Amino acid sequence: MNTKSVTTSCSPALLALLLFCGPAVARAQDARLRLDHLDRLSARATESVEITMNDVQVQFLRKLVSLSEPDQSKLKGLLSKLKGVYVRGYEFARDGEYSDGDIEEVRAQLRSPGWERIVEVRNRNGGDEVFFMPRDDEIAGFAAISTEPRKVCVINIVGPMDLDEMAQLDREFHLTRCDGSNVGGRRRNTR
Repeated sequence: MNTKSVTTSCSPALLALLLFCGPAVARAQDARLRLDHLDRLSARATESVEITMNDVQVQFLRKLVSLSEPDQSKLKGLLSKLKGVYVRGYEFARDGEYSDGDIEEVRAQLRSPGWERIVEVRNRNGGDEVFFMPRDDEIAGFAAISTEPRKVCVINIVGPMDLDEMAQLDREFHLTRCDGSNVGGRRRNTR
């Protein structure tokens, strides 16, 4: 007589499902995007910017802060919380040097649970999208995608920050906008 319970006979299948799906669920809650597939675009680009800074390397930004003492201490506090800054920006001599599929891989990650799109601007020549991952009363991650026929830029900032801290990070380092091909570059004052 077979007295094996149904639960025991299903355990290997359930275990396999958990082992297979577990990492995907964990990744879905992580604000770090996988951007390595974009690195191959640098070979065809006339200009490229690739920034990959983990939590230890972000601390080097603390030494570049040029603010007044009170603002400096706030920004250094923010930088101590950041887990990473990842930027890929490419400019090409001709249209068609990158494919929609290259960017779709990033968008697919941003459709996972936890991410919310807050800006989408599209036209026939490209578009801009901004995403954030809210967690409690802070932003756990930020992402921006900007595309034009000859330019593509993806920004991913990982770590807890509130909106004031994000604005301060942008004022000091310009890391939350692509600005055409000058990723991280300062905008010209047109006044």
